[in-house]
Amino acid sequence: MRTLLLLAAFLPAARAQQPAPPPPAATNPAAKPPQNPSSQPPLAIAPPSAAPTMSPADAYDYAMQPFTNARSSPNDLTEADQWALGIGVARARQSCEALLKEKLRGEDLLALGKLCIFGQDFEPARRSLVAYLVLPQQKSPEVCRLLLTRAFLGLHSTASAESQLESLLSLYRYDASMHLGIDMVVDAAAASDSVDDLLVIGRLNEQQLPHILDALAHGGSVPASNGDSVDPALLVRDALRIADSLRRRSKQADADKIVAQVKTDIEAPPILNSAFYPAIQNTVTRYELYAHRSPVRSFNAATLPARGPLVPHILPLYDPDPAAHRIVRGSGAHTTIRALDDCTLVLVFSLAGPASSPTIQHIVNDLAKDHITPGLKVIAVTSWAANIGVDAPTPELLATVRALRGTLPASLPVYVVPDSELKPFAIDMAPAAILFDGKGRILWLNTLSGSNGSIRQMERDIEPPRPMRPM
Repeated sequence: MRTLLLLAAFLPAARAQQPAPPPPAATNPAAKPPQNPSSQPPLAIAPPSAAPTMSPADAYDYAMQPFTNARSSPNDLTEADQWALGIGVARARQSCEALLKEKLRGEDLLALGKLCIFGQDFEPARRSLVAYLVLPQQKSPEVCRLLLTRAFLGLHSTASAESQLESLLSLYRYDASMHLGIDMVVDAAAASDSVDDLLVIGRLNEQQLPHILDALAHGGSVPASNGDSVDPALLVRDALRIADSLRRRSKQADADKIVAQVKTDIEAPPILNSAFYPAIQNTVTRYELYAHRSPVRSFNAATLPARGPLVPHILPLYDPDPAAHRIVRGSGAHTTIRALDDCTLVLVFSLAGPASSPTIQHIVNDLAKDHITPGLKVIAVTSWAANIGVDAPTPELLATVRALRGTLPASLPVYVVPDSELKPFAIDMAPAAILFDGKGRILWLNTLSGSNGSIRQMERDIEPPRPMRPM
């Protein structure tokens, strides 16, 4: 079920990136889809240092985590995958339209709804699924409501998608499919600037939070369903996402209660000794760095040009001199003092994050259009360790990272920085973003899935000036 819903969600981006169709394989058997940097042959990768002590099974899960994270990215499809998916969607849409003429009954209505959703034909899907729900006997009503949630999102009706989740929560036991369905609707609502859609986020957060905290209190276990599963790291990320939304709305006490319970629950042995604990620690660290001064003042970076050698460069993240952020005009009673809003947005990318390039392009284009703040400086950084696990380049790695750099805006400054200087920010997935104000306080720090919702929420959070406690 998750595969179907995610493929349906990813398809618009995949189709937007497709070039013109190549000749059919039958007429050109030697033709291969062009490769991007992330689809090149694997590099020689050294193991990371000092993995946490855990059982062999958990150590295997921990070692597999970067690959698992990459494969769960919205942009993890290779160009060959995109071609195959595009063919499948075209077939599904054609079959959906043909079967609409038939008088289908029973479980065939559910199957038709699933087929039409895969074909991005959302209105026929909605009609078929609604007809299924009113049947006197249904084998899979919860699956139908999950599919209806996706259909309503495809029809840009976030409130209707929310209503299906509310029905699921009231009628059935909370499970992984419901959790992922809520996350999907929250992400879709975050991609919108409609007040009504944004209100959906708060309502779903309020309904999801008790289930998250209950699951964490019982070892981070959410019942699997429809092939879906939810791990403790995702539960913690969602809990702290909810806490962050509360503190940004000046509900610090409510946010603190959530964080306190999360910290207690994650120290229980089932979570503490799991493969997910390092990622959980990083999530908590990122949450707690908000509004604090950056642990790093500058990067000992190297400029990554499109060609030629890397150029060493000291890259200040903020100016430690407060006087540099004041404009004084006049004298005496007519003195006017204005603080400058010089911010630095650091976008962290990696070959292990397939969404890195399109996400950074999206953000840079949006900022250029919106002029979010005149004093905003945007840069992109990576480290060698973020790509291969150790902070030492190889010729193959340099060539592949340089190829990825070539997909980023030419005007965007791109740097390679020591992994030791990125580690304090607890970034374990790419892409990610860090926003520093002129005094070095962190105004935003998180990983990005690359979805429209994750990008727009970040942009929304960094747009308005926020009152910060004195330093």
